Amino acid sequence: MSRMFVILALLLGWAAEAMAQTAPSAPGTSPAATPPAEFAEGGAAGLIAFISVIALLVILGIVGKLVDDLKSTCETEVARLQAQISDALLRDQTLGRFPVTPTAHVPIWRGAPVTIQVSGRVPTPEIRQAALRVVEREASRIRSDFSIDDRIEVVPAMVSRVA
Repeated sequence: MSRMFVILALLLGWAAEAMAQTAPSAPGTSPAATPPAEFAEGGAAGLIAFISVIALLVILGIVGKLVDDLKSTCETEVARLQAQISDALLRDQTLGRFPVTPTAHVPIWRGAPVTIQVSGRVPTPEIRQAALRVVEREASRIRSDFSIDDRIEVVPAMVSRVA
């Protein structure tokens, strides 16, 4: 944002210099002191260029703000989705003991499905399937378009550790 102000200050200085070159001469001055017509036209072109650059900076600022708002909305949705799924996994008596973590990835542009990556370790394939069912159930409550990226490892040695 500070770069934009520096550029704006430089452009304002450049425009002020261009406008000073096109200022009419005071009465009683010699014709040699009056700038030729080509300088007057150049000053107008400089003013048009200055206005165009300012308009471009304003447009870029608006687009940047819109993209920032869109990202913020996506981050809010990601946090809500992850919290809802994590809470459901922790509430389940069987799954609450295992380190299963959902991570959601919401695309910035609408239309693409949310990807929910589920990672962790469980002792049996049945518990793995139960975790995936809970994730699917909770995700379908919030959104209809999602895909689940299953990265849950089945580690039979965990049975003795948990018990």
